[in-house]
Amino acid sequence: MMICGLTLFAALQGPQDEPIRVVTTLGVLKYVAEQVGGSRVQATALAPAGQDPHYIVPTPDLQRRAAEAKLFVQVGRGLELWAKNVIDGSGNTKIAPGQPGHVWASSSCPLLELPKELSREWGDIHPEGNPHVWLDPLSVRIMAANVCEALCKVDPAGAETYLKNLEAFERRVADALYGRELVEAVGWKKIGILDRRLKGGELDEYLKDRSLTDKLGGWLGKARPLKGAKVISYHKTYIYFAKRFGLDIVAELEERPGIPPTAAHRDQVVELTKRHGVKAILNDNFYPRGAADYVARETGAKVVVAHIDVGAAEEVSDYFKLIDRLLDPLIEALK
Repeated sequence: MMICGLTLFAALQGPQDEPIRVVTTLGVLKYVAEQVGGSRVQATALAPAGQDPHYIVPTPDLQRRAAEAKLFVQVGRGLELWAKNVIDGSGNTKIAPGQPGHVWASSSCPLLELPKELSREWGDIHPEGNPHVWLDPLSVRIMAANVCEALCKVDPAGAETYLKNLEAFERRVADALYGRELVEAVGWKKIGILDRRLKGGELDEYLKDRSLTDKLGGWLGKARPLKGAKVISYHKTYIYFAKRFGLDIVAELEERPGIPPTAAHRDQVVELTKRHGVKAILNDNFYPRGAADYVARETGAKVVVAHIDVGAAEEVSDYFKLIDRLLDPLIEALK
């Protein structure tokens, strides 16, 4: 949890005249901004729901929306390279990186797949690590804190509201992750202990030592059947999700990130699927299903069409439904 100061000047401000305009790259960031900002913000996402967030055309309409923004929120880590053209084309220097009106939402999030060397021969490698951090509920809390800090800077009069909303959102995520019964048993002020144990792979031992195992619920309780399960994914999308919930991604259908699968690579994935007893193939909704369906036919594995952004489908209208809709089909496929 983070703290942002409330100045005497801010405390003496009158009522807010109009909402703070927040532009985000992704729907999940829009959702987070709305949870933290409440009625003080008006948020809009630039990337159309359900499309590959790597490849968005920076149209004049997107630039116009950015021109009117007081805060620009993006994941970063090389995910939305198109965002620079949107910001530059908007003429709004206050939302440029390094300015108070810009926030890298993934700042301070633990990163995976940091490359030791870079080569275009390896496909679309992200030099700053895998950017899909929001699929880890622990990281989405950090992202919310980053958005809160930025909102406090551009709208200090709303700082108290933002802090209260942030804590409420963090509590909701913690309840959803661990189950409310466990959170209440440990105490909200000690939630960091659970976080550290979870990140260190020591949560089960910690709970067992304190006779709290039966209180674990939420997503982690639901995901118990997934621990150690081997899956295939189309793209390197799910590394944070897999780490948090104990999945083992044994291969990607893409031969290299951003490079569509060749027939030879597809057949290699078939062999890996058979060898490891893989029962589920995660295929982002915006990637073609041909290779996944082929592997499924050859092996009996099930294709799970997954959405990774809030608003990408009716059933993923908020962050909590997004994680549910990733977990539930996987659990069903692995039965």
